[in-house]
Amino acid sequence: MTFVPGPETAAPADGWPVIYLLDGARYFPLAVGIMEALARPRCGMQPGVVVALDYDGPTRRECDYRPAVEALVAEANPLGGYYPGGLAGDAAGFRQFLRNELRPLIASRYPIDPARRALFGHSYGGLFTVDTLLSEPDDFQHFYAASPSVWWNGQYLLRHAAACAAQSLAPGRALPAGLALSVGEYEQSLEPWEMALPDKQRKALRQHRHQRRMVDGVRELAWILRERLPALSVTLHIYPEQSHQSVPLLSMQHALRTHFCWSPGQG
Repeated sequence: MTFVPGPETAAPADGWPVIYLLDGARYFPLAVGIMEALARPRCGMQPGVVVALDYDGPTRRECDYRPAVEALVAEANPLGGYYPGGLAGDAAGFRQFLRNELRPLIASRYPIDPARRALFGHSYGGLFTVDTLLSEPDDFQHFYAASPSVWWNGQYLLRHAAACAAQSLAPGRALPAGLALSVGEYEQSLEPWEMALPDKQRKALRQHRHQRRMVDGVRELAWILRERLPALSVTLHIYPEQSHQSVPLLSMQHALRTHFCWSPGQG
């Protein structure tokens, strides 16, 4: 799915900025609504291209968004046992598809500015977004990771960031323009309405969120990247009174307004 400026709008000399959305079926309508509302005069956004990717089912999504690991770490279920582990994944293969097939296809259809590419992902999509920044920082200039799954596989993302940041973004290699991280206050605590849930369910939900440490984990991820890569612009938004499902409503607007920000000379 793609959203492009109307034919009455001339493309900039360098081409359109473009953003690629993971879980596109869910977030494409939201992005289009924001673009139609704000990509106009006196709103501070210039037109651009939105490309959305999605799947017929969750299995392929897990495979594409999760990195390959030697072994999966089981996650305890507060109600007993463990959550299903799912697939380890092939994020590197999915990145290769984006780089070698999808991006050239989009560039063949629309005038795209190769210096203004962005990637937006939420949850597992956010995991993939940060993993891509660490693994292939040249693929995009802006990375937007909303509620990235920092808990996955025994906090793989934190370990990976600490171990690989300096190596992946070595001196002399161009840094991306920036990474925007976001997470909601209620991703590590209960929402007010959840306090009325049955006692067993409420306690299990509280324990589940505490053990995933989404707020603390995303904050720690930002700290690691700022410490290891001081030249990389890392922003962190902890949205008050927001949940895992509501964070994208705010982070999407932030992503579009910053990536498609108008500046003098852009028309």
